[in-house]
Amino acid sequence: MKYTIRLLFTTLFVTAIALNVDAQQKTTFAPKQGYLFDVQYNIQNPGGDLEERFGWNSAIGVGARYKFLNGWIAGVQYNWMFGNRVKEVSMFDSILGPSQEIIDKDGLFSVVRLNQRGHTLTMNGGKLFPLLKHNKNSGILVDVGFGFMLHRIDIYASSLSVPQITEDYEKGYDRLTGGLALTQFIGYQHLDPKKRANFQVGFTFQQAFTKSMRSIDFDTRVYNPTKRTDLLNGFRIGITIPVYTKKTSEEEFFID
Repeated sequence: MKYTIRLLFTTLFVTAIALNVDAQQKTTFAPKQGYLFDVQYNIQNPGGDLEERFGWNSAIGVGARYKFLNGWIAGVQYNWMFGNRVKEVSMFDSILGPSQEIIDKDGLFSVVRLNQRGHTLTMNGGKLFPLLKHNKNSGILVDVGFGFMLHRIDIYASSLSVPQITEDYEKGYDRLTGGLALTQFIGYQHLDPKKRANFQVGFTFQQAFTKSMRSIDFDTRVYNPTKRTDLLNGFRIGITIPVYTKKTSEEEFFID
């Protein structure tokens, strides 16, 4: 996994340099201002309290940012997290049969699948530091954000045969957790003068200060007031769609 990420990062960086060199031979890409719309994919490794509940996960994100002429960027970012590596399964201990399986209403072993689901919504701000003189719109991007994280265990089972852990009863076992979140990103943002290849690639870091969002857990029969520190570190690759706006001095007026 680490080798694949390193190879992908190197390939994208070399591609960006090649595109910039090609642009340098023709024209200089002056600083632009405008909207940047992003579609991103993240692969993330949990840490802190989150590591005890989940393994590696992925996230698909969308964002909208505004880039100013001086390189400052501000916007909003949303990520939907998903994964199938669930480590915390002790919530079912009280309803397991002698064979350590959940028995359905027909007396058979039930099929239960557990997945991770989550959401992160943040307001972000950062700065673009150009690397090449001829392209002031590409370079190292440093970005920080503040918002909210929510995650839970998604329990998949037939509501007809396993009613004790589905529908409304699922809420007593899903460990819904949420709280304030901080995010950081450092990587490379490429904006092509010809708009052929606009992307960003880099590393993400998240810290969330969360607690249970459920009034009671069915397995313990009490509310869990424990405060948590949920961490996520990962790698992001995304496609950017720029929509530039003109400066006042660049606007054209026509008078009849």
